[in-house]
Order: sequence, then C-alpha cells, then structure tokens
Amino acid sequence: MEDFKGILSKLPGIFVAEDKDGFILKHKWSEKSWKVEKNIIENIIKNLKEKNVKDETVLYDEYSYEALIKFEISRPIPLRIFYDENRMFKEDIANGITYELSRPTDGYLLFILKVLGESGSLRGFLRPVGVMRRKTNELNFFEFLSEIIAPRLYTLKIKSCDPMSVGRFSDLATAFLFNLSYNMDVAIIEVRFLHELTRYGFRRMKRSRPDEIEPPRRKYIPDLVYHYQMALSTDSIPLQFLSFYHIIEHFFHDVYHEELLNKIKAKLTSPDFSYKRKRDLESLVKLISQKIKYRGEDLSYDEKEALYLTLKRYVRLDSLIERLKEFDEQLIEYYKREKVPFSQGSTVNFTLNNAGEVFRQLADRIYKTRNSIVHSKESGKPRYIPFRDDKGLLMEIPLMRFISEEIIINTSEIIQ
Repeated sequence: MEDFKGILSKLPGIFVAEDKDGFILKHKWSEKSWKVEKNIIENIIKNLKEKNVKDETVLYDEYSYEALIKFEISRPIPLRIFYDENRMFKEDIANGITYELSRPTDGYLLFILKVLGESGSLRGFLRPVGVMRRKTNELNFFEFLSEIIAPRLYTLKIKSCDPMSVGRFSDLATAFLFNLSYNMDVAIIEVRFLHELTRYGFRRMKRSRPDEIEPPRRKYIPDLVYHYQMALSTDSIPLQFLSFYHIIEHFFHDVYHEELLNKIKAKLTSPDFSYKRKRDLESLVKLISQKIKYRGEDLSYDEKEALYLTLKRYVRLDSLIERLKEFDEQLIEYYKREKVPFSQGSTVNFTLNNAGEVFRQLADRIYKTRNSIVHSKESGKPRYIPFRDDKGLLMEIPLMRFISEEIIINTSEIIQ
C-alpha cells in the first residue's frame, strides 16, 4: 500500500492524502477530490502479484494478456476505430477468445505507473495543464488517473477460456493488430519496451535558450542539413538511423577515390617502381582492381572502407567521446561491451590508444547495422525486424547523431 501511495506522490501537481478507509487524490488545477477504498487497491495489488511480466510492458497469465499499444500517427486517434466510447470489442466464439482495445484496466494502470515511476519517465506522460482545467467531476478515481496520463495510452486485452502460452497470446495480438491496420489504414503497434514510448535515445536536446543562440558564422552543406532535419523530425527509428547514415555516405565517393589516387601516386613515385618492369605494372593493376570493380557498366567500391575513411577524416574522436559522455555516461561502456544485437555490429572500445582501430570498429558497427536494415531478405545474414529490434537500434541513435553533427560541422566553411 505504501508503494501505491509513493507512486501517486511522484505525479507532478498531485497531492495524496490517506485516511483509515482509503486514499484521497487532488490535482492543483481542480477543486474536486477523488477517493479510492483501500480494499479495492489491496485486491488490485493481489491480482497483480499473480500476473507475469513479459519484456517490460506486457501483463499476462494463462488466461489473459494485456499489452500497451500505440498509434503511429501524428493526428488524433481516429474515432472510426472505436464503436463504443474509446472501446473496441471482438469475440471469437469458436475458439473462446475475446479481444478488446480500450483504455488500460485499473490493474494495468497501476502497473504502468509503477514502471514509469521507477524509470523516471512519468513526467513525459502527463497531459498538458490545460486538460486538467476541464470538467472532470464525472470521472471516478481510476478514470481520473487514466485522464492525467498521456491521452494515447491504450491497451490490447486478450482473454481465453482455455489456458494459453504467452507465445500464443503474442501471436494473437500481432494478428489482431494487423487486421486493424489492414482494414482501418492505421498503424497500431504493440509496445514491448518503455523506450518505445520515452524515446530515450532521441530525446529532445535543447543545447541553448532561444536568447542565447548566435547568428550563424559557418556555411553548411545543404544536403547534409536536409538529412539531419529529416532525422530530427521523424519518430521512425530506422529512418533516423538511415538519415544520419546518408550524411556520412555523402562523402564516400570523393574520400575513397582520393585515397586510391594517393596510393597510385605513391606507387608511381616510389623509388623502387619502374614502368619497364612487368611485375611493377602488374602490382599497380592489382592495387586498382582490388579497390574498384565493375558492376555492369558502373564502377563500385568498398563501401565499408569508404565509411572508415570518412569517419577517420571528418570525425574528431575526442569530441565524439565528450558528446557521448555528456549525453549519457554509460554509453561508452555500452558500446565497448555490447554488439548491436540484431546485426552483430562490432563492439567499439573508445579507450584504445590506436584511433585508427577505433574508427575500424565504428565502421564495422555502423555498416553491419545499416545493411541489416536495408537488406531484409531471408538469408543467413543478420537482419533488422521492425519494432522487435527497435530497442537495440535505438541505442545506436546517439552515436549516429553525434557522428553526423561532427561531419556537418567539420565540413562547413566560415561565412565570409
């Protein structure tokens, strides 16, 4: 019971009082108070203890499954989805299964409030103050709690007459949400991890107040700025990653060919090279053929090597490390310890004295991850599965963002 009171006390603007019978809730923007009996809370807590948790947000037992969902749309949730006051109910009589899409149950609401409170993410889910100034007299305790949480918090509830595994429940949830998306033209996604709601890896980064921003003193390459703006404007994690990748990719051709020309020049001007010796000419041809190959009528090059060369040329390693530490001190250790889970992109040890090796590791991590997103064919190679692999991909976004910012700034020119 103390946990329950503690959870509510973490809600900004909420005042919690307790008497012998229950808890009383008040909001600073309302004159009304809401009370819930202690025996009701005790029963809910008892039922929650009998539930299992899958991933971070799914509550289930053998006969029921409740999962957090989100609508991947910027406009308000379409009313056409619901038939009865924010509730859709479907029954599969033949198999003894019911599906309901609606606001969270009282038990789930307490569960998710506790999870959000422990993660320090509660504040981001509260509704704007203006909402609380509207009439709420007709709401009961849990309806009020639901109202002060972000308005798009819905859950999918599946119940079965027969015992069922969590894997089976998960398959049914995916199938039901696909049916809705297919027929209603709305992407409805099951949220398995909190980061999918809190956007940890890409949270807003206000570096200055508006009055502190100076007029621009540098001129930036427009194409890079467009890709950067695309990354900041989207909620799609793979699109964020690829938009940042396009910034790096912009320089691949020029950097790679300049490196090749320098190697050819070094070869030709070496004191031990002679155009009269066949083996020297063959060595030169071999060098060029290893670096550039024909694909049909087009010349191709080693993209991973081009990525490495671009990072090495335009990214200041000390600055990148400093930015990562400022954002989250644990990221340096995370990249050192963890490969990208779905692509097996290399770990990156930023503490190495050999900067070239660090850039090699970075190139491997980024390139494999990019390929796993772009090349999604069924094969032996690791591939990215939308939504399922978002948690792993999200951890790469700060790295890609700071690398992209380094490149944009370090390829800019001073405005004359």
